[in-house]
Parts: sequence; C-alpha cells; structure tokens
Amino acid sequence: MKHCYKRNLYDVQQRYKPRIYREFLGAEPYTESEFQARYRFSKESIRILTNLLNDDLKRPTNRSHAIPVETQIKIALRYYASGSFMQVIGDTFGYDKSTVSRIIQAVSGAISAHGADFLRWPDETTKPAIINGFYNNARFPCVIEVEGTHIRIQAPSDNWYAFVNRKKFHSINVQGICDHEGKQM
Repeated sequence: MKHCYKRNLYDVQQRYKPRIYREFLGAEPYTESEFQARYRFSKESIRILTNLLNDDLKRPTNRSHAIPVETQIKIALRYYASGSFMQVIGDTFGYDKSTVSRIIQAVSGAISAHGADFLRWPDETTKPAIINGFYNNARFPCVIEVEGTHIRIQAPSDNWYAFVNRKKFHSINVQGICDHEGKQM
C-alpha cells in the first residue's frame, strides 16, 4: 500500500536554531592573578578602559541583548593576550565567530581613536634633531622613535607560560616612544 505524504509549509521552511543567551560571569570566578594571566590587564584597568571607551562601544539598539561594553573589551583583550582563534574566543564567551570579529574591530578602532590622548609624537621642528641623533648614536637612518623589543627574562615561577614568546624564550614585550637620548616623548 502506498502512503501519500503531504508536506505542509512548516516542513519545507528552513528551521533555525533558537538563540540561547547565557550570562557571562566575567571577572567573578578569577583571582586577580588568574584574571591578569587571561587578559594581561588588572580588573581595575578594565574598569578604566570601560569608562574610557563606553561612548565609542555602546550600541544603540532596540533589542534587549546588546553586548555590554565591558564584555566587548574583555573579548578583545582575551584575543590580543592569547592570540587564539576567534572561534575559540567566541566559544569561551558564548558568541559567534563573526560577532567576535566585529567586536575586535570595534574595540581596536576605539582604542586607536584615543591614541592621541596618551601618545605624543614629535613636531616638525624636533624631527630632524631626533633623526640625526639616532643616526649618530647607532647608525639608524631615518628613525624618529623606537617602537618595541623583547627583553629576555628569567622564567618566573608563577605563570611562566605567559612569558614565552614566539621564538620560544621567556621575555617581556616592551614598547616605548623616546628620542635619541632616551627621553620620553
């Protein structure tokens, strides 16, 4: 006997997975040292960043599930600190990879927009003296500032793995802006 199965419209439509929102616990389960190992910033520093970037990252929305600014900053800092894949960061925080990508882009842009508040570059009158000074001191041509370097350190007993660089030795990544005399600009 042949069965005749009639599909209704509901069977034909694509079924979407319902969104599941889970609350991220944030800093609560971590001690200060565990928190710094994960984000490379203290809890207080993240509060300062949240206050600084709040107007840049807060999204006007008619939905009830806007991602809080503090969570956006933690997602970006976790990505910067770990160098992990966006998918892994998203799984950790409970967001999709595309959302993590947009958050990292937004936080990076907001941080760089505030760069002038914290960094001073030499003006046109002092640039020639700094360029000549770097050349005379170290034979570096056309250098205005020193950007960054890894300083080799002895492996610390706590969180030693957080100080291993890409060349597989323990170091601290230092970035500084100074003139040819080592003075901060």
